[in-house]
Amino acid sequence: MSAPLTYRLSIFDSIDDGHHADYLAYLIHQFSHKPEVELLLIVPETFIQSFKNNRQTWGFDLGNNIHFHSLDAPTIQDLHRQSIYKRSIAEWNMYVDISEAWETTHGLLMYFDYFQLGILLGKKAHFQLGGIYFRPNFYYRKASWKSAFIKKWMLRLSTFRSSMKVLFSLDHKAVKHIRPLLGKTQVMRISDPVRAYELSPDELRAFQKQWHIPADKKVCLIFGYLDPRKGIEAFLQSTQHLTPEELNQLCLLVAGAISPAYQAHLEELFHQYPDVEVISIFQEIKGKDIQLCFEASDLVLMLYQNHVGMSSVLVRASISKKVVLGTHYGLLGKLIQSMHLGLVVNAQSPVQIAEQLEQYLNLGIGYSKEQMEKMVHENSEQAFADTLYQGLFL
Repeated sequence: MSAPLTYRLSIFDSIDDGHHADYLAYLIHQFSHKPEVELLLIVPETFIQSFKNNRQTWGFDLGNNIHFHSLDAPTIQDLHRQSIYKRSIAEWNMYVDISEAWETTHGLLMYFDYFQLGILLGKKAHFQLGGIYFRPNFYYRKASWKSAFIKKWMLRLSTFRSSMKVLFSLDHKAVKHIRPLLGKTQVMRISDPVRAYELSPDELRAFQKQWHIPADKKVCLIFGYLDPRKGIEAFLQSTQHLTPEELNQLCLLVAGAISPAYQAHLEELFHQYPDVEVISIFQEIKGKDIQLCFEASDLVLMLYQNHVGMSSVLVRASISKKVVLGTHYGLLGKLIQSMHLGLVVNAQSPVQIAEQLEQYLNLGIGYSKEQMEKMVHENSEQAFADTLYQGLFL
């Protein structure tokens, strides 16, 4: 009787916040239940410590088949201080060296976009490779022909040189545009994974009390890493086009990690709109607290400025059955409209945003509960891990 087949999968990521940490945690949990896979994570020591300290609280398993290669702070600093081009090559070469020393059979690039130059100019990998493609925006109408040409050229050459087995696209619309470019490389759509938590009414009440979230207003949530792309400025400008009565019905909740410079900018900006009630949670939010932000809200704002690809915020809104007011641009706009998850708007137009807010306050926003449930099912952490498993190993 032959021994069972074992796959040795290595993953590299030098960033340990935001979706990077979430994706890694999901894969650790899911692959802990796949003993035929030996998984090596080449990641910052800060992620390893945080995961081990908090995994039971967060509800993540850690199997004996999960291994870590720690990247210490000086190594991370040395990598991140380089230009984006040199860093791509340096991280790729480091990934290949560590993986081949571990006798990797399969590799996964969590952020393929960034590694293309490293693949082209760096060391040759002698194991099967897969990658997650975040921003294949060369097919967007607004993309310049020069930018689109370079992106397609880089994509074709990097996948050819690495003999890449499979490329996973977070932008489902992009799959048909990618396939003709890649020859033997398989192209698969993959969903943005999100974990759903069981919450009690007491937990929600405690969260609302902690952050002084009003029960008599419509709470509009802007969630995630807070930067100018989130459309906070556009929302605030839109409130100037609302009546005092309408404005008094709204409360803005902004929640997520933020740079000190942008936090100072927002705090100054909020003072310029004294009639807008704003609750700010300027910190990285993990586990159940993420879902509590959505449960405590009424309307999820996705007024992203020229956003490319998918966003887990749309999935989180569906988990909590909250309607969305989002950009009409790109994949997000298409999903919000086609799946009846809320309203879309030109996110760069405060006047149009105000018009949609008026409709929400006066008429409400219709949505499809069935499509929300479909969104949640297709973007679960298990669906994410199963797609990766199928593409990499089968």
